[in-house]
Amino acid sequence: MLPLAEALARLKTVFRETAGAELTDTDVAELVGIDDDECRVLLRMLEQTGVIEQPRNRVFVSVPSSQRKSVTVSS
Repeated sequence: MLPLAEALARLKTVFRETAGAELTDTDVAELVGIDDDECRVLLRMLEQTGVIEQPRNRVFVSVPSSQRKSVTVSS
C-alpha cells in the first residue's frame, strides 16, 4: 500500500495528465497502483476540494484550475 501523500500525488498527476478525459474509479486505481476502495476514498477527497468532478456514477474528470472552487481548511 502506498503512503497516503504519495497516492494522492499520483492521483492528481493522473488527472493533470489526462485533463478532460473521463476515467472510472477502476481505471484510476489501476493507473495509480492502489486498490479500488482506497482509490474511491481519495477520489472523494479530490472531488470535495474541487480538483475533479463526477459527471456520472463511477466516472471522474478533472476540473480546469481556472474553474476550481477555493477551499479553506480550518483547524
